[in-house]
Amino acid sequence: MIGKMKSGSAPKGLLNYCYYDKEKLSKSAETKLSIEDVRGEVVYIQNLSLSFLPDGRFDMNYLANQINDCSSKNLNLKNFLWHQSFSFPQGESPSNEQIQEIVETFAQDFGFTENQLIVFKHNDTDNAHFHIVANRINFNGKTTADDGYSYLRTGKFCRKIEEKMGLQATPDMKVFRPKEERQGYFSKSEVAEFIRQKINKHLPESKTMGDLAKLLLKEQIKMIVGRGVSFLDKKTGMSIKGSDLGREYSLMNLERRLSETPKMDNSAVTQQLKTNKEDTKIITDSTPSKGFDLDFLGSDNSASNGVKRKLDGSEDDEEEKEKQRKRKMKLKF
Repeated sequence: MIGKMKSGSAPKGLLNYCYYDKEKLSKSAETKLSIEDVRGEVVYIQNLSLSFLPDGRFDMNYLANQINDCSSKNLNLKNFLWHQSFSFPQGESPSNEQIQEIVETFAQDFGFTENQLIVFKHNDTDNAHFHIVANRINFNGKTTADDGYSYLRTGKFCRKIEEKMGLQATPDMKVFRPKEERQGYFSKSEVAEFIRQKINKHLPESKTMGDLAKLLLKEQIKMIVGRGVSFLDKKTGMSIKGSDLGREYSLMNLERRLSETPKMDNSAVTQQLKTNKEDTKIITDSTPSKGFDLDFLGSDNSASNGVKRKLDGSEDDEEEKEKQRKRKMKLKF
């Protein structure tokens, strides 16, 4: 069994793709489709209701509206649709009961037990396969299905189902990945520890959540802030909620830690330098004119008066008078 996963945000288009013949769907307007154009057999449905068109077809618009209504409870998640397909080797065609068992296990393992989900079975190719269309958001507006590591998780799930149900074994999906990605699975605990270390490293350097996000991005970690906070490790594709990293990494506690972390605040120093610069400018650039009062330099009146006398020329006058008196005395005698 081989599995593939994609995410999206257009339920009507995806439902039509799974239900109708691809060629007829692309060549005909939706209003011209008929019961003969149906290729997908609905074999399982969960938390959705069905409505029929006059000719007996299921109404895909009715299903799409239900999914859109539920997804509107959480506008922070853009790609709320999970499209999962499972294909079987030639000659192996599981029954509808077996498909239902696979889907129920899938819902438990991937977080869809309380969510909207519908399954379409296809027999129009050499390999029997089925499609799962599921809403990642439940009726409480919570995102229950994490799409991180989806490829590797799907591969492990296929091996589990093959062993559990006695299906034909197929090559492990990870052999088709690049060599550096085939060296083993990264555990969630390993990725979580890596993210914690990088947060602790860059938190003291950050003043805001935006600063922290920029620094983490350089470490290939994308921080996503909504009602809470989550971190996507871009190297492995695994996404982990802040609260799953530990209480100290929830959005509220990260903001608290940012406010409590000592930061180098230069505002006071800058203001003091500015004040000193202005004072210096007054003293050095303002050349005192005659009679300029410098009492602001201190409370010592004698000192200020002495400076004042020197500036206004009164001391020079006394010296000149003394010289003239001596000259007169010299002439007299």
